[in-house]
Amino acid sequence: MCCAILVIIATLALLSYPVAAPANTGDAAKHALRVQAGLESIRGLVASFTQTLESPGLPHPQEETGTVFLLRPGRMRWEYDKPPGKLAIADGSRVYLYLPEDRQAIVAPLNLDNAGQGMSLLLRERIDLSREFAIGWGAATPAGGSRPLLLKPLSPGAEYEHLLVETDKDGLIRTLTIVDALGGRVSYRFDGIRRVSSLPDSLFRFVAPPGVELREVTP
Repeated sequence: MCCAILVIIATLALLSYPVAAPANTGDAAKHALRVQAGLESIRGLVASFTQTLESPGLPHPQEETGTVFLLRPGRMRWEYDKPPGKLAIADGSRVYLYLPEDRQAIVAPLNLDNAGQGMSLLLRERIDLSREFAIGWGAATPAGGSRPLLLKPLSPGAEYEHLLVETDKDGLIRTLTIVDALGGRVSYRFDGIRRVSSLPDSLFRFVAPPGVELREVTP
């Protein structure tokens, strides 16, 4: 559960310049360069999100919603409305996942140099998609939609099997899907994306509520 959350947080806001999805792998690499350039142009952003978890072990998809805040390098905050009170924060050196129903917060180190830890992809100042991923196209979306960009991590021990990235006509990422080796899928839909140059430091500071257990985990 923790690893899946970290991967999702990691890759949220890949933004690209306007570009139509080409048809072959070579053009997929060109598209990825535009995604990379757009990502590196971001200082900060705020967006609403809808998260959908699908797994062979679940009877039906689970949906969660909220607002995400990003300030590069190293800081993010996922603030959930559904379920209420759930919170995920990256403060530059560690990540926190607070689960109010469990009365605990999971804490893990944030390694920005580890391309296999999805969190690092978004939060680093510089990335190289062609060095860190095998790049291609995923299957076409239903109803004749465009094909998503497929990014398969090259580093051993990556926390996910591959990413699927879908953009709108303006080149903004609207859907990101993280696929694990067992067939589980976590899809994020982003709306109301707003670029910002700064955000309050307090957004990226986690203070455990009274009585909440901090549980440290290692990669």
